[in-house]
Amino acid sequence: MRFILSAVIIAMVTYIHGIGDEPKQVLTAAFAEAQPSLTQDKELLRRLEKLEPPTPTDIQTPFFQRPFPSMMKTTKEVMHRGVILPFRLILNDSQWQRPLYKEQWHSTYSGGRWAYMPLRLFYAQHRLFTTSAVGLSNLYDFLHNLGLSDLNVEQKGATQEERVNEVVAVVMQAKIERVVTKGNQVVIVARPQRTGVQAITINKLNMKLDNEDEAILFQLVTPDGDEIDYSIY
Repeated sequence: MRFILSAVIIAMVTYIHGIGDEPKQVLTAAFAEAQPSLTQDKELLRRLEKLEPPTPTDIQTPFFQRPFPSMMKTTKEVMHRGVILPFRLILNDSQWQRPLYKEQWHSTYSGGRWAYMPLRLFYAQHRLFTTSAVGLSNLYDFLHNLGLSDLNVEQKGATQEERVNEVVAVVMQAKIERVVTKGNQVVIVARPQRTGVQAITINKLNMKLDNEDEAILFQLVTPDGDEIDYSIY
């Protein structure tokens, strides 16, 4: 009787062990496939480097900004005593809606060129942006960072020589009424709107700067002179 019982137990153990081998092998193979390769690890680390700083840190601006002009005036003083600036309107889309996210901001797009999170947050904080009207690489980055598809700085026949002294100003969610300057300040008077984007170019030769070595402060203000946003050029 003991012999028969022992034989039955051995048979059961052998059977259970046998049916257990195959699932274990399947699980092992599946686990191995799920593990990222060394190449995948490096790619994920590279993408992470494009997204955030290497260590926790406080950041006020993701790039160097010039100081404010030394001779500052109130926006109302510029509006009332300044000179009206002529400008070229190179983009005017009243139905444009500001995107929350664009595909080119992904870490896999163009090597993560525009994916850096502090940079994305910086642009999200503002509604007024300025840059030079020359330099294809500069304008290329400017457009992609803003989520715009095109910006024709050559509109109305402007040549490269004419654009050397031009500044591009992009205004989001506001309709420009006039542009006024005094010293190293440019005040863009506009009415806030829920949608829309406009881009203009301003020629610095039409300005009488207090100090040509200092930055130019662009200010987006309401018709009452209340500042909405600013950009240092």
